[in-house]
This record gives sequence, structure tokens and C-alpha cells, in this order.
Amino acid sequence: MTFKKYPAAIFAALLAALVLAVYWQTKGFEFIQLDDHYYTVQNPIVKSGLTFSGIKEVFTTLQLYSFIPLTYLSFMADVEFFGLGSSGFHFTNTLLHLFNSLLLFTFLYRATGSGWKSFFAAALWALHPMRAESVAWIAERKDLLSGLFFFIGLVAYREYAKSSKPLLYAATLLSMLLGLLSKPVLVIFPLVLLILDFWPLERFRQPGETIKKLLVEKTPFFMLSVLFSLLTLYNHRLLINSQVQKPVLGRLADMATAYLHYLKVTVWPFGLVMDDMSTAVHLTGFLALGAGAFLLVLFFLAWKVRKTAPAVTAGWLWYLAVLFPTSGVILLDFYFVADHFTYLPHLGLMIALVWGAGDALGKLLKNPKVPAIAGAALVIGLSVLCFRQVTFWKDDFTLFGYIDRVTGGQSATAKKSLGVTYFNSGKYKEAYDHYGMALELLPTIRQGNGYKGSAAAKLGRHREAVELYRKELKVSPGDRDISVALVEALIMVGDRPGAARQALIHIRQWPGDQGAWLYINYLGGEEKARMLAGR
Repeated sequence: MTFKKYPAAIFAALLAALVLAVYWQTKGFEFIQLDDHYYTVQNPIVKSGLTFSGIKEVFTTLQLYSFIPLTYLSFMADVEFFGLGSSGFHFTNTLLHLFNSLLLFTFLYRATGSGWKSFFAAALWALHPMRAESVAWIAERKDLLSGLFFFIGLVAYREYAKSSKPLLYAATLLSMLLGLLSKPVLVIFPLVLLILDFWPLERFRQPGETIKKLLVEKTPFFMLSVLFSLLTLYNHRLLINSQVQKPVLGRLADMATAYLHYLKVTVWPFGLVMDDMSTAVHLTGFLALGAGAFLLVLFFLAWKVRKTAPAVTAGWLWYLAVLFPTSGVILLDFYFVADHFTYLPHLGLMIALVWGAGDALGKLLKNPKVPAIAGAALVIGLSVLCFRQVTFWKDDFTLFGYIDRVTGGQSATAKKSLGVTYFNSGKYKEAYDHYGMALELLPTIRQGNGYKGSAAAKLGRHREAVELYRKELKVSPGDRDISVALVEALIMVGDRPGAARQALIHIRQWPGDQGAWLYINYLGGEEKARMLAGR
């Protein structure tokens, strides 16, 4: 009687319990040196907590080449309430994912009326091992926060579609804006709304509703998409090396590879790692053509069943549309594929799977308990795998050691990151060796020569450090730390004229850098430094 009376509440409570059981462990995890510190405790705006000047700055300037002010506000709030330790950031990430899971269930249940299917779709999405990266990695707060506003927008839109109240329309539009201010990936939001109009809201079938009318209704949403797309492309140009180019056919091949890769790991979620440019598989030639043809076949099959199984069609269109911005259409400088790119796109596959399989099994099997038992087994299995995947994010040694093992020592990112971890632990020889291996695997790896130079300097190999720092500055002339480190290395090898020249170059770029001025004073002051540089 209780279940029949309160099915939604029981499903929601079960979903919440599963999510917390899998992700609560992250509260005891450390920062990951890959970006976590840059977003949080090493960011002077964030580590000061919620201040008027900090709030003003995140809304008026770019942070790490991105305009995501609400994400930074959430980090600032963490510092204000929990301090600078990692546990507060992890707690908020887990809480956001919990809210997102419950909002997703609420939307699906309100839109379809099916408690079982809504629960299984939400659970499979929330507990799939591919979610671990977005939740356990503090730097991916932007996935979770943009997801929060995304799901709030879906709930508001469902209510608007049923009542046509302007206030609910405004709430949907505001949710999109807030999501874009958390992560610009929500530029796909109007396409998602059109997919929802097809299924489950079925607005295309309602009297008086036409495609033209529904498109006009989405005009403000598309305007926001265009605005933030242009802003993101501009910021992207600042981040990516302008010399990095790829022809159209190459990008299409990468897109086909990415779409196929995520399908594969959805079905076989084992050995999930962050693939960098040294480990990612890039399909080319006939293999890329075959991947593209396979995706077109799947699209054709999904479209063919649009009348008999509209959820399958909607789920597949969702996957294609929402993944598009991170599918390879825009060149990325570090990742080729990454689990956190699937935080919202993956939901489309879960909808297609649950409703497609549910309808098919419902026709084949008379006993409704069989699909429920199969679904429960799948949820439990994925929960166990996800729990294990989350454990790898405990600390740097655990995460990057795991990636190094899974890739057979072929991940340049894992080697470099292990090097940083060894360096921070005072094990400079191990750090130097790992930096060297990273550069052998990927000579263009970001900051590779600079890191190796720092390790060489700690080992007393100052001449080698000079050369490595110079190599790094050719690639990254705006790296202030490497620039001042080069001054020190030149002094250590006795090249005072070279040190003076580099110090003067440095203060021309960064006039207020006290570290460089200390070296200039060590060399006898600015006038003496200019005399040395002239010699």
C-alpha cells in the first residue's frame, strides 16, 4: 500500500541513497594537481571567499580563459563555509550530483508518468562509472553546476508546456542563462527543448502547435546560444595555439571517433582513463569512414522507429546534439575524449535504452517483474563499478598511477602528473625521470620542459635547467614562473650578463614582479643590470 501511495517518494529516496553510497567517499579525497588548485586554493579570488571585489572580478574578467562566473562563485562559497580544505569542495560536488539526479527523476516522472522507467533512467545515468570524473574531480564543478540549472530548466519547461504560463517560460530561459554562466556547453539547450517537444511532451501532436510556432518560441534561447557560442569561440582562440590547425575531414574523423568511443565505453565501462593526445585513438581513413557510416545507420534506425518508439529516437537525437560542442568540432589542446564531456549527453542513451528495452521486453514477456529484476541488476552492477572508479580519484598517486597502469605506461599526462607529485614530495630524481618519459611520449606536452627544468635545478643540473627553461619559454613566452626561474638558473651557472638580460626582459613584461626585482638587486640594481646586459 505504501509503494502504491507514494511511488515517486520511494523511488527518489532509493535513488538518493544509491548516489550517496557511491559518491560520499569523495569527502575524504585530496585535491588533484591537474587543475584543482588553479580553480580553488591557488586562485586569489576564490581563496578569499565571498567578497564584493571577487564577485565583481569573476563577472568582468576571464578566469583561466573561461567565462564561468557562477562556477567560481560556488568555489568562493565553499571557501566561505568550509575553508580551504578539499573536503568542502568534494562535499558540494556530491550534493550537486545528488540534486541533479533527483531533478532528472522528477522531470522524467512528471513528463512520462512512468515511475519505474524514470527511476532506472536516472539511476543508470547517475551511477554509471563515466560520472566519476565529473563528480570526483573538483575542477569539473562546472559540469555539475551547469547540469543543475539544465535540469531545473527541464522541469520548468515541462510545467510551461502544460500550462503556457509566461512565468514558467521566463524561469526556463533564466535557467539556461544561469547554466551558460556555469559552463557554456548549455548552448545546446534550445535543441534539447525541441527534442522534448517531440518526446516526451509530444507538443508536435497538439492542436494549434506547429514546427514554426515552436521554433519561434525558442528564439530567445537561440539568441543566448549564439551570444555565448561567439564568446566561447573567442576565448578558445586565446587558449589554443593559433598554429594548431586541422582540416575539415580530420575533424569529421575525430567527431566520428568520439561518438563511437563513448558508445563503446557506455556498454563496456572498464579501464576508464583520461585519454590525452598520446593515448587517444584517432580513427582515420576507411576506419573513420566506417565509424561515420555506422553512426548514420544508427541514426536511420532511430529515426525509422520515431512513431513506434519515439523515446529511442529522442534519446539518440539528444546524444548527438548535446555531445556536439565537445565532439571534436572545436579543437582541444589537451583532451580528445573525456568522461566528463558526457555528463549531459549520456542521458540520451539512458533514455533510449530504458524506454526502448522496456517497451520491447514488455511486448515479449508477460511477467513485468522480469524487466524490473534485469534493471535492478544492471543498476547494482553499475553502482559497484562506479564506486570502484571513484576510489581512483583519492589522490594524485592513486589516480595517475592507475592511468599509467591501464595505458601501459603510454600516457604522457600520467607521467607528467606523477612527476609533479614526486616533485612536490621532494623526490626530485623520480620527478626528473617521469618528466623525461612524458616528453618522450609527447614532446609538445604543456609545461613539460619547464617542469623537467625545475627538477634538473633541484638536482644541481643548472646548465641543463637553463636549456630546458629556454625551450619552454619559446612555446610559452608568457610563463612568468619559468621566466624568473631562468634568471636564477643563469646566475647559478655564472652567466651574470644572461641573467641580467632575462631579468630585464622579465620586468618589462611584469613590472611589479618582486621575485625578478630581487635578482636585479642581487646583480647590483637596475643600472648595473643594464650594464651587464649590454656586455
